[in-house]
Amino acid sequence: MDLIKKLNYLLAICIGILPVNILMIWYRLSHPDSFTISEMLVYPLVFGGGNSLLIIALNKYLLKGKICDFSPDKGKWYSNIFYGIGLAIIYFLLMVVGRATLPAILPQGEPPLQEVIDLMISLANNPVLLALWLGPVVWIGVAIFEELVRTFFLRCLWGLSNRKAWEILSIVVVSAFAGFVHLYQGAFGIVSVGIQGLVMGFFYYRIRRIWPLIISHALYDSIQILLFMVQVS
Repeated sequence: MDLIKKLNYLLAICIGILPVNILMIWYRLSHPDSFTISEMLVYPLVFGGGNSLLIIALNKYLLKGKICDFSPDKGKWYSNIFYGIGLAIIYFLLMVVGRATLPAILPQGEPPLQEVIDLMISLANNPVLLALWLGPVVWIGVAIFEELVRTFFLRCLWGLSNRKAWEILSIVVVSAFAGFVHLYQGAFGIVSVGIQGLVMGFFYYRIRRIWPLIISHALYDSIQILLFMVQVS
């Protein structure tokens, strides 16, 4: 029975984690052209929202778990917000330190800057698009999706062994995987996202709550978008 359970964890990874992320890497590398504004609004909701539902279904029907398994330590709502804000501050500090140090040792690559500029201009000129982006796109298509992937991936790997060394190694593997998904941003993007992933992974290891990760992720992305909008304007 224990062997079957471990095989189910591996199968869950193969179904719920690998396909969509491999597709994202392939699409980015094989389609260097910028996304349209509509695509940047729709794709996160379709793929992120759809894969989130798939992960929840796999957790329920394949792993025989419950939705609360993603956050065993529920905590108080205000403590989740407090942790979320704290994590977001740490991400910004890491961003500042990374921009000051990593470019000296790593190539930054060439992220699709023009599509980001076009998006910022569109958001600044259209309050409806801005509300859609800062609402369902950032929260459902990005933050909830990516943190469900992260925590589900970690839980599946931790289900293979309860040794502390394996649990720590799993955090490193998942963080490296998250960084590799940003391959199109070059070595700089891979390392910076991977380091941020380590912070998220070790937080989840010590405090088993998914909501602080979701809140911090949404805040981090939203504030960056608003700051970028001000610069573009």
